[in-house]
Amino acid sequence: MNKKFIVPLFSFSALITGCSFFSPPYQPPIVDLPTSTKSGVLIESGTTDFAQFAWWKKFNNPPLDNLILQALKNNNQIKMAHANIMQAQAQLKAAEYAWIPTLNAGGMGMSGNTYLTNMTPQGSFAQALPSGSMGNTNFSLLQGGFVPSYTLNIFANINQTKLAKASVELQKANANAIRLSIISQISGSYFMLLGQRKQLLLQQNSINDLTQLYQLQQYKIKIGKGDNSTLALLQQQLALSKAQIPQIENSIAATENALKILIGENPGIITTNSDIDNFDLSKIIPTNLSSMVLKNRPDVLMAENNLKMANANVGLANSMFFPTISLTGNIGGASAALSNLFSVGSGFWFVQAAANMPILNASNYEEINAAKSGYYVAYYNYMQTIKTAFADVDNNLTNLQKINEVYTS
Repeated sequence: MNKKFIVPLFSFSALITGCSFFSPPYQPPIVDLPTSTKSGVLIESGTTDFAQFAWWKKFNNPPLDNLILQALKNNNQIKMAHANIMQAQAQLKAAEYAWIPTLNAGGMGMSGNTYLTNMTPQGSFAQALPSGSMGNTNFSLLQGGFVPSYTLNIFANINQTKLAKASVELQKANANAIRLSIISQISGSYFMLLGQRKQLLLQQNSINDLTQLYQLQQYKIKIGKGDNSTLALLQQQLALSKAQIPQIENSIAATENALKILIGENPGIITTNSDIDNFDLSKIIPTNLSSMVLKNRPDVLMAENNLKMANANVGLANSMFFPTISLTGNIGGASAALSNLFSVGSGFWFVQAAANMPILNASNYEEINAAKSGYYVAYYNYMQTIKTAFADVDNNLTNLQKINEVYTS
């Protein structure tokens, strides 16, 4: 091989090696996945993402569908989450635009006057003055032009972009978490509302029945076939039942207001004629669980993107040991005028280049150690989030199984 290619090849290889050492690529942690839950639900490897399904539509209940649709459109928490995504995307664009040079325009002007001046010009300059001498003089200066500049640290720019991309994904996962939370709150509050209205109806029916029994007991006493103790007991039960009506109505009003806030509206009445006894829950939960559901849980995605950001922070801290290159210049025009004598003008340009890198900066080493420690924190948080997600799913499915056993027994 020609010797003139050896040095550039060696330099390029060192650069690539430096990229991988000082800006390590992100590698997802290896996680020991369970194969099933204690309730017997199998966790299968698959790409089906049930988290993106509109599962509430399986209830075939238009009022519930409408409430969730309004919430997804008008809920302020969801809007704030989308605004955070836009902010993170703008920061990503800023990181990407850091590779582009900047261009500034500038100008400067000044004027002044001499005093106590007594100057005798010589040569041809003296011939231009009628008196052969010059006294106090006005003068001015104008300058304007463009100043392009470019500051570059390759490894810093690369890791800033990685950091910004992970931040965007983190905000998307957070928005998805808020979205799922709002859907859960809407559906839970809706079914609670239906249950409270059913409870109110049953309580009113109970009051009607107790009223009829009370009247019947009064009639029995009147004809001599009843006793006052039974009448007093019925009267007490009737009073207790009537006292529960305001409590149930208050709970209904609170649930309706909570639903109204979730859909971005002022407090009011929720209109629905649905009966909670008419819902079929048998086909809501799938027989087997895809591992993609667990992988795409918002809390898991957020933990993973925090890990990606921590990884980029390590590379960003290491980039402080690489040189920062600065290129700048100036191009424009300038004029100087001595108002009593002559005016001159001139165009000009210049280019300047500089590079600097730290030789001795002890704090840089500690910042690298801090970034590495942050990575370990994010790593163990990710592992804990994964384990917690498995436990959460297992607990909920086991709880559902036991409730169904009690209900059917």
